[in-house]
Amino acid sequence: MAKTFHILGLSGSLRATSLNSLFLRAMDRVRPEHVTFEIYSRLDAIPLFNVDNEDKCDPDVTHWRNALARADLVLLVSPEYAHGVTGVMKNALDWIVGSGELTDKPLAFPNLSARAELAQSQLAETLQIMGCRQIEACSPRATLEAPYVLPDATEQALIDHPDIGPRLKALWRNIEHTLSVSH
Repeated sequence: MAKTFHILGLSGSLRATSLNSLFLRAMDRVRPEHVTFEIYSRLDAIPLFNVDNEDKCDPDVTHWRNALARADLVLLVSPEYAHGVTGVMKNALDWIVGSGELTDKPLAFPNLSARAELAQSQLAETLQIMGCRQIEACSPRATLEAPYVLPDATEQALIDHPDIGPRLKALWRNIEHTLSVSH
């Protein structure tokens, strides 16, 4: 019997029509049977980070930290805004610098935009400093010729796409393999 793995999906965008969130929803629909997949939907509830409040018991911060702690792997996708990391993603990460939920945590970190290199490298640097283990085999980079999302697409359209659908399933295989050899 295969071990059940718990994956936490994070989108760095709060937009209702976010391509990053669309990607996560499509991934959820093709997830393997023995994987649970939670898309974290409460980044907007996390208060603005203030180091003076870091040790206070805020329920939204506690929920965030617990969600990360439960995950066997984090699947993080985030857009680039004004050549940088989104504010909501940076704020959420600031809350866990001291508490360490990402220390030694496997991280799948796909870059869904062929043009979003600055934020991706900034975020990669932050995540490295926080001690997570970025898994290269689980961190594909979209190109103009090989996208992972399409504007105005639905989850099902991505799954049914002759090029994108197989790449989504291949990403799950890489995630499963990574978790199988590390547990």
